[in-house]
Amino acid sequence: MPKTKPKKPAPPKKLSAMDQMIQDCVKKSQARKKSGETNREWRKEYATTLKVDGETVPMSQTPFEGETTKKK
Repeated sequence: MPKTKPKKPAPPKKLSAMDQMIQDCVKKSQARKKSGETNREWRKEYATTLKVDGETVPMSQTPFEGETTKKK
């Protein structure tokens, strides 16, 4: 039986900017979870870094809490 050469893996597809951003966010989120930082702590730290003119709006405790998901 003749030996066959192993197939070369296909070159990775170039990701769109949106797909790359999502992939980076997922990697960063997984790294935060491994380090023990909670989402609530991260949101609090992130909110302090935002530069806002005027009155600041408090960040929600969960990503889905807020005005957009309230039932009428």
